Amino acid sequence: MAAPAALDVSLERVATAPAVPPPGIGVDSATAEAEFLWELRKYVLLLATLAASVTYSAGLSPPGGFWPDNDADRGARLAGDPVLLVTYPRRYKAFFYCNATAFVASLVIMVLLLIKRVSDTPPALLALHAAMILDLFGLMGAYAAGSCRRVRTSAYILALVVGVSAYIAVLVVASIGIAGRLRSAMDWLTEQVTRCFSV
Repeated sequence: MAAPAALDVSLERVATAPAVPPPGIGVDSATAEAEFLWELRKYVLLLATLAASVTYSAGLSPPGGFWPDNDADRGARLAGDPVLLVTYPRRYKAFFYCNATAFVASLVIMVLLLIKRVSDTPPALLALHAAMILDLFGLMGAYAAGSCRRVRTSAYILALVVGVSAYIAVLVVASIGIAGRLRSAMDWLTEQVTRCFSV
């Protein structure tokens, strides 16, 4: 079975693309860093676009849907009001604010990435990553608030959100530089153990 033409072109590009040597070997470190930042920028833009699409869709069709008709007896609801707003108002407010935060953060990230002067500096890229983390927390909060109504299922969703949040926190801490310090400590420990057993 033949692959589509677009797939052939992209696979050919990947196969024939030259490997980028590590910084200091044939390519100056500024070029390698610029290429790394460009690739990182593309991935962050892709994630922001995906998050904006998901939150826009969730904003237009909230969990539980909309009431099809008016409540003639009490006047408590109108046709087109979100069902979750009437049945679980606190959950709806949590969903609404988390979803709106994720949507706006995604739009801000996309706009900032389109300004080349902003996206080329490492501090600005770190700020964009912080906004992306806010975006992901907004998505997780909207999912947790809008996905379930039973206590047992809510506990599972809460455990999932806490687990993912802990994972993101570990990644952020590791990217700040703790990993480099741990690596140097492990190298020192390895050296000490080697010297101890070599005598």
